[in-house]
Amino acid sequence: MTTPKKVISGIGSVSYLPELLREMNLRNPFVVIDPKVKEADFGKRLMGFAKKSFDGFETNPTFSQVSDGLHLFSENDYDSIIVVGGGSAIDLAKVIGLTAANGGKAEEYFQGKKADVQSVPIIAIPTTCGTGAESSPFAVIMDSSIPKKRGIESVFFMPTAVILDSEALISLDSVMIAATGMDAFTHILESHISKKATVLTRIVSKGLLCSIREPLEKALNEKDALALEALQSIAFTARLLYPRTGLSIAHALSHPLGAFTGLHHGLAVVTFLETSMKYNVSACRDSFREAGRMVGFSSDDDLFSWLRLFIKESGMAEKISNHLVVYDNLPIERIASEALQSSNIPSNPRKIGLSETCEIINESLLNFRRGYGN
Repeated sequence: MTTPKKVISGIGSVSYLPELLREMNLRNPFVVIDPKVKEADFGKRLMGFAKKSFDGFETNPTFSQVSDGLHLFSENDYDSIIVVGGGSAIDLAKVIGLTAANGGKAEEYFQGKKADVQSVPIIAIPTTCGTGAESSPFAVIMDSSIPKKRGIESVFFMPTAVILDSEALISLDSVMIAATGMDAFTHILESHISKKATVLTRIVSKGLLCSIREPLEKALNEKDALALEALQSIAFTARLLYPRTGLSIAHALSHPLGAFTGLHHGLAVVTFLETSMKYNVSACRDSFREAGRMVGFSSDDDLFSWLRLFIKESGMAEKISNHLVVYDNLPIERIASEALQSSNIPSNPRKIGLSETCEIINESLLNFRRGYGN
């Protein structure tokens, strides 16, 4: 699997960006930046690199928004993209870069068209600590006409360079720190219990599981700079791991739920995390218990109790409940059916069908609608 050619990390490492541009012989970058980050101090520091920037996209960017960004990119002789934001911004930038280099419409690549040449150079500066999109050959874009999230893989999606600067995380509120950090935690846990996991991948996932709890808690409770730096590095590393192992039904369900409700990806994952793990545990008891020990728990119950407490005290439970309150008539079978088409289903530890998936959805939604953790 490919990886970024250059990774720069550490507090304040974004100051290296001018030198990086000189090293890469890039003189006219196009900046794609999350609209909220653009208003934060960290985002304002980066706006000086752009003759023009693009921030016209949402948490789940659409093909229409990709087209808008591509139009702006094509107006000038840009030679690269600097993308500043979370997974949504980075995925959108990847698709703009790939389409700009190969021609046509973005939708065509999600319908089977193959890219022939490398994307324009992309420098990714993540501002969350969850998706790991900056180290990923995947991109997910919302097809709002259905609605459905569509994902594809391409070696040309891998950013050329990545800057991991935890100062980018300072502007995140506690819910987003928790949601993106829990997304990273789930990546590692699902990788560890995956049917496709190997001795090699579990050596890596065990190390990450041992490393994540303390920075996750300190980042949430104290906004500790070193904890945020550790979380960002863990998310980056986890994304290098799980394309080899696949994930589980929790992630498979998160995409259609996000498509129908607009719920942030990390929160959508959290919505199904406990229920899906309890469904799977009978088929992966040894690896699940091993994962719990690595995190610091002596039993499954202790791990689930910690998860419930973290999800509630971080504010995620309230955020999810408030978001879902207006969605009383979700198409449960359609969400389940789309989840079962996910590439993560073959790696799910326990065999799963439509009825079981519907049960997981209904139980998960009920948990949050009646007050999660109560």
